[in-house]
Amino acid sequence: MKVKLLLVAVVLTLVIPAITCTPTEPNVETIKIGCVLSTSGLLGPKGEGRMAAARLAVEEINSEGGILGKQVELIEEDDATKADKCLKRVKKMVKTDGVKVLVGGMSSGAVMASGNYLAENEVLMVSSSATATEISDQTWTNWVFRTAPSDALQGRVLARVIMDKGFTRLATIVQANSYGAGLEKALVKALENAGWAGKHVIAVHFDPDKGDHLNQLNNIKDSNPDVILAVTYVEDGIRVFKQASEADLTEIAWLGCDGNYGEQMFTDPECAEFMEKAIIAGTRHVSPSSATYDEFASAYAAATGKAPGVYCDTTYDAIKMIAKAIEKAGVYDGVAIRDALFEIGQKYQGASGRIIFDDKGDRVTSIYELWNVEKDPATETGYKNIRIELISIG
Repeated sequence: MKVKLLLVAVVLTLVIPAITCTPTEPNVETIKIGCVLSTSGLLGPKGEGRMAAARLAVEEINSEGGILGKQVELIEEDDATKADKCLKRVKKMVKTDGVKVLVGGMSSGAVMASGNYLAENEVLMVSSSATATEISDQTWTNWVFRTAPSDALQGRVLARVIMDKGFTRLATIVQANSYGAGLEKALVKALENAGWAGKHVIAVHFDPDKGDHLNQLNNIKDSNPDVILAVTYVEDGIRVFKQASEADLTEIAWLGCDGNYGEQMFTDPECAEFMEKAIIAGTRHVSPSSATYDEFASAYAAATGKAPGVYCDTTYDAIKMIAKAIEKAGVYDGVAIRDALFEIGQKYQGASGRIIFDDKGDRVTSIYELWNVEKDPATETGYKNIRIELISIG
């Protein structure tokens, strides 16, 4: 018995040091920032670029020492351009990842679907591209800040175009959601406020997931408009414009918007040709010329090989502002971060220009570009967007 005990003691003496000397995985704490964007679905081509902007911002923050002495971890999620899926991804980030602040949703519908849950769980969301005016009027609106301007501003710019051109018969074909119907409503309200003497002859609200819009476009044609506003994303916009060509609506003046701006629209030659012939002006938020934007654009191009697209700058700014808010709050807590972000958003100068939040977390000023489409054999698609004019508003 003594021999056995001695052997056991010897074995334990040898084993225990071996165990205690084995290196363990370090417990690395990070500051988590969620990012739910549409990197697939109708907005997929644009969402990929905006996610790249978010990654760039995080890389820069970490290279400068992180936040509160910790590295930032970007929790990436794709909602496939589905509002209900955005809510599911937000719940996953909150429950599983412990996220207290995030960038998203990319569409207005995604924000509307997530708002109540954010408020109930005291989680802050900063949207870099949801522009619907109704977001401002929700009970949970103080849990959603926006680095992109509200469509109340974009509607005023579109109204100015209609007034300046002397159009009197407006038709609209817009997505049947918060974004499409919201921008249409903002335009009509802006026209009324400006004393427009014309008439909104027909309003078509379409399902962006359905492919046949020819009957709706023929109804527009029968209403005899002299200008048509199209509020679309990319894939549904290509379908609408191609079918508008089939319906012989090329000779009527069309207005575009931020949703159908960009080279992704020109991947279909028929759509590109229609846009070049019919769209007299589209609108989109742009950054002012500044060293801050130039530095961002240069870094973005170096990281992706491309120039930043629409709302890439506001996505980058959203991450940077969140980082500053967490640092100012001194704690990773939704309420504290929200209060700190409001203070920062009174004088923040970012890649997308000066950001000032009102008491609802909405950006109150913007610069819009009026654009159209021209042929350009030097580009891969043979077409490109051209700036017509810059308009400051707000």
